[in-house]
Amino acid sequence: MEESSSPLFRKLHFPVGLWINSPRKHFAKLGARWPSAVSVKSTTSSDAVSIHEAMSAPNASSLSASTPSLAPPSPSPTPAFLRPRPAQPQSRAKRLSHLFLRGRSNSDRDRAVGDRERELWAHSAAPSSHHYLPPAPSSAPGLIKLYGDALSSGANYRSLLAHVHSTARQLIAQVITRYTEREKEGDTEDGATSKHSPEDFLLCDVIGKPIQQPDGAVHWQTECRRGVAPWECPLLLIDMWRPKDGFERRFEIQKKEDYEREEMEKVREREREGDSCGGVRWRRSRMASGGEAEQSERGHRGRNTELRRSISDMNLSLRRRHGNHASKDPRQAGGAAGGGGGIHDRKNIMSMIATDSGEAGSEGSRQAQETEEEKNTTSCDLEVMSQSLILPPTDCPYFLLLQGYDQSKDFVLYIMSGHMHVFGRKPAPREREKERELEKKGSRLLKVDTFLSGPDLLPRHLLVRRDSAVPGHSPKQALVRPYRGAMVTHNGVTLYREAELKPGDLLGLGGHFLFLYRDPRVVPAPPLAFPRHWQSEGPPLCCPAGLVDRQEALRQYLSSTDAVLKFDPRYADTLLQEIISKNCLPDSGGGALAPAYLLSVMIDYASKDLDPALIPQLMLKAANQIKGIVWDKVKEFGDQHPTQNSTDQGVEATIESIEKVSSDLRPLMFWMSNATELLNFFQVKVEAMEKEWEFEAPGDPIISADMDTCSEALALLDDVIMHTFQQCVYHLTKTLYSFLPALLDTNPFSSEEKDKSKEGTKAQSARGGSGGEPEDDVSTLPPTVAGLVEVYRRSLMLSRDASLSPPLTSQTFGYLFFFTNTSLLNTLLERDGLFSWSRAVQIRTNLDLVLDWLQGVGLGDIASEFLKKLSVTVNFLCIPKTRLIQSSWSSLQEDHALLSPAQLHHLLTHYKLGPARAPPSSWTPPPGTELGGDIFESFLDHPPLILPNETPRLDLTQPIPSPELQQEITRLRSFLWGLDQDELPANQRTRL
Repeated sequence: MEESSSPLFRKLHFPVGLWINSPRKHFAKLGARWPSAVSVKSTTSSDAVSIHEAMSAPNASSLSASTPSLAPPSPSPTPAFLRPRPAQPQSRAKRLSHLFLRGRSNSDRDRAVGDRERELWAHSAAPSSHHYLPPAPSSAPGLIKLYGDALSSGANYRSLLAHVHSTARQLIAQVITRYTEREKEGDTEDGATSKHSPEDFLLCDVIGKPIQQPDGAVHWQTECRRGVAPWECPLLLIDMWRPKDGFERRFEIQKKEDYEREEMEKVREREREGDSCGGVRWRRSRMASGGEAEQSERGHRGRNTELRRSISDMNLSLRRRHGNHASKDPRQAGGAAGGGGGIHDRKNIMSMIATDSGEAGSEGSRQAQETEEEKNTTSCDLEVMSQSLILPPTDCPYFLLLQGYDQSKDFVLYIMSGHMHVFGRKPAPREREKERELEKKGSRLLKVDTFLSGPDLLPRHLLVRRDSAVPGHSPKQALVRPYRGAMVTHNGVTLYREAELKPGDLLGLGGHFLFLYRDPRVVPAPPLAFPRHWQSEGPPLCCPAGLVDRQEALRQYLSSTDAVLKFDPRYADTLLQEIISKNCLPDSGGGALAPAYLLSVMIDYASKDLDPALIPQLMLKAANQIKGIVWDKVKEFGDQHPTQNSTDQGVEATIESIEKVSSDLRPLMFWMSNATELLNFFQVKVEAMEKEWEFEAPGDPIISADMDTCSEALALLDDVIMHTFQQCVYHLTKTLYSFLPALLDTNPFSSEEKDKSKEGTKAQSARGGSGGEPEDDVSTLPPTVAGLVEVYRRSLMLSRDASLSPPLTSQTFGYLFFFTNTSLLNTLLERDGLFSWSRAVQIRTNLDLVLDWLQGVGLGDIASEFLKKLSVTVNFLCIPKTRLIQSSWSSLQEDHALLSPAQLHHLLTHYKLGPARAPPSSWTPPPGTELGGDIFESFLDHPPLILPNETPRLDLTQPIPSPELQQEITRLRSFLWGLDQDELPANQRTRL
């Protein structure tokens, strides 16, 4: 048995003609002249196709193939258009008038005509009026089982005696009567069944198979079902069409409201799953938009491909175009007998047929052509004429084909019935196998709604979303986005990412297809958006006026304060090299964040207007160049400041050495700050790209390669930040280490230290002051303590000059304070000679001087957090001797919880109470106290570096923030303009 041409029931050999007979399923009929179930999807139902037309389906190849017992009639040499040829001869004009008066419409009059035709077919007494008559032996009555418990709960099936002409309505009425009589015979009081009418029930044609359960019961598994129209004959259906081997058919009675509710639930489920539409209309829209590509070449569909582009249930109504004209001209209505009206009608019809422009010649040739057309009108295929009679839908958007690739496969209209519409081509076997593997893994791909035949199209080429599929946007708004690697133009401009689609816009797919988007719901209709090369762009450049305008536009662009840097993709590498090479030092003149800002402006333009494949490459190249520069700076700094050996630890550090180290660390701090801002900006762009790729196929090799490239660029910037942070902190702590012992050994109350403080103040004034801000002044501090504070001050100046992000600034000083706390605490515990009240007061005073200065510059909270244990230890030693002697171990441990038992025991054991005075017994720890731990703090417990993940501080939506950056961007714009001009002939260049 050959496969049926039905796209849904192909596996079950379900007959398409059965669906044709149902008025609720608006499928086009498959006659000998009809190439497909539908060609252009319609948004309106039509009852204009009568039952007589539907019953002409035995002439179709699909019917003859699926019904071996019936011999297909011999094809007519001149098949009629839509209606069977009437028995009585008619004039040519009347036949043509039927064409114009039989347009599809939603009017009540057309519905009434269709209903009357169906009633005539269903109740006709003459068997010869039915086209689908079974062979003579099958005309005898037969038994039919009707399953379902819609009438009586618990009922399995009911056997009825039926004829081939018994309609579904009659069978339902017979069942109701049988059950009503049974209820009356049982003298039951339940009269619910007697209140039912045939209109409340629906006979369903169900295809499925019985499944044997483990317990021996037989369970029916439904594959598909269809509501049988009231005038259809179930026995005739059984005799004419049979299911595929392995499947069975049975008829079920269901309540109409339950059936409709279930169908609506299926529709909603499909819409939630992102399908174009629900139920039968969903399948029709798929075929109307191209359908399954493999169906286009089967059977009789390939014999009339011209018609496939136009004939459909798409309002092929001539009434709207010519009905009024025909009714106003009485000569056309009554000129059939004379023949003059018929000739005039033929001329009007032939004028509607699209002719080749090359055939249009002189007036004499046109007259000869019209004469030839009049002679051949009888044999003219009216189906081909109807190609020019298509009316667009009025309740949903559509795409009008302006240019295609294959005339035999392209449609005129593509209807966007759902809220998401995908254009693409038929996938190759390898691509289809890959999609199946993705679906098995749980990946859900959008189904292609429109299959196009262009050779340069992707399996999924373009996605259009509207209404509910565009959350957060106004109703009737549509968005269009190309799939990765797809060539798409929007109003003549290459489209790389999602954009708003307005009615009247032009969409180009590949190098062959051009569509006009229309939304009839938008009133009034907006004007067409012609491509740029169709519009006038002002005076030509060769004239003086055009040259002046171009120069003025160039000056405005160069001096614009917008954060925009337009460039051609050919110059991307050159521009990248120019930005980094000219702004690689802190004193380049563009500002502390010049490289990060300029690179962000460049990549931001590429992410909006250039190919998405360019962005990962730009990120990776920028990160590689920055890493190369930083590695050179680290090597240069290492040559200037070699790592000291243990024998060099005693070298005294000076203020000049601090200035030297901080000056040499400026390039490293500069690039740490810029790399941090670029990392934040790159992360935002990568997240945006991932969001753009949400509709792409998971595991796409191109997207995976781009993601790997982006990850590599982010990893390089991470390395730059971590390496520069490590170098800066290491050399600052190495300098800091030389000034820490002074905080423990200096007496801030001695006159000698006060004299040194005065001398230090004079020397500081002679060098020009300590800084630009009063809180940075360290001249009032003792010189030895001022050295320690000077390291902090220089570190703060470095971070401020480099515009280091606040999180990294906090982490830098957190590490410095951690080192200060650990180093001073270990030194204090190691030198038990400092365990006295007098020395502890001196240490406390010096420590307070440092903390007060840090509080004044905004670092007090961080310092208090990391210097807490040192402060607690010094506070313990500052306890008066008399009070300390009276304290017990438990009270001291409770008041100084940060100290470990080993550290507290070490302090109490070595505390200087006086000569020949033993520690009191109250200091003895209770038995079982763990005292064997290490009393020294570990440098390995430093806080880890946490890379910032915050919103970029560079706001590119605002004007350029500084004159220095404005000057640099103007220079780069002129540089790019010069590259463009160098490629033009000398007589076409524009000079400023």
